Amino acid sequence: MPELPELEVIRQRLRQHFVHKVIRDFTILKPYVLKNYFRGDLSGEEGEDIARRGKYLIFQMTSHNVYVHLKLRGSVDHVMPSKKIGKSVNAVFVLDEGKRIEFRETGTNKRMSIYVRNRRESPEFIQKLGIEPLSDELTVEELGRLLRRERKQLKSFLCRQGTIAGIGNAYSDEILWKARLAPFKLSFHLTAQEVLNLHSAILHVLYWGIKEASCSKRLGKRDFLMIHGRRNSPCPRCGDNIRTVSFSNRDMFYCPNCQTGGKILRDRRMSKFYR
Repeated sequence: MPELPELEVIRQRLRQHFVHKVIRDFTILKPYVLKNYFRGDLSGEEGEDIARRGKYLIFQMTSHNVYVHLKLRGSVDHVMPSKKIGKSVNAVFVLDEGKRIEFRETGTNKRMSIYVRNRRESPEFIQKLGIEPLSDELTVEELGRLLRRERKQLKSFLCRQGTIAGIGNAYSDEILWKARLAPFKLSFHLTAQEVLNLHSAILHVLYWGIKEASCSKRLGKRDFLMIHGRRNSPCPRCGDNIRTVSFSNRDMFYCPNCQTGGKILRDRRMSKFYR
């Protein structure tokens, strides 16, 4: 699933193709992706900007916003008029000279979400999102307050969109590894130094992720990540084997030596977690 770094790169790459362009047509090709009732017509509106809030891309136009959540296997790209619209395309903006912005989704688990709303509205699902991790609002003090308030395991804390918006499974692994913190340590048990380390790791990993993703032609590949997806590979810091725990159809990666004092976390499907 694209997370904040990939979505920032997508946003930056698409802005030049969308801003100040007249919308000739906006078509929903797969009705299930449209999550609100909309019978209007976006043709004739002008693209003003592309924003991001959490894991949503927001295509801002003269009178409407189109909110897009790519979910697990969604993607969006700018294509030329000569390219045929493929079967995986869920929706499409047709712009000046027939150029298009296409929203695609592969696989059988179709979950992409698109909302078309009036510019004056502030949708509830956006209002419920938490703080942006790269904003000035996420100070060390604010992070400490959130950690004490939430009383969650750190992995869940970082992935909860209502607390901090934009971080998911992959980058939470990288952040906790960078901070040398156990993924299932309880958030309200962190020392002041650990809060400082976590704050530093959040900023470092996300800015690093944006930089690395911007150099990649395939945003979903993430071959630059240090530990996520690298089961049984040596830890880049200490050389111990990277381990994994499976839960909720996802895999979490960690280094026992760097993060859990050498203790191996047991698979949640088989036993209790180490805490």
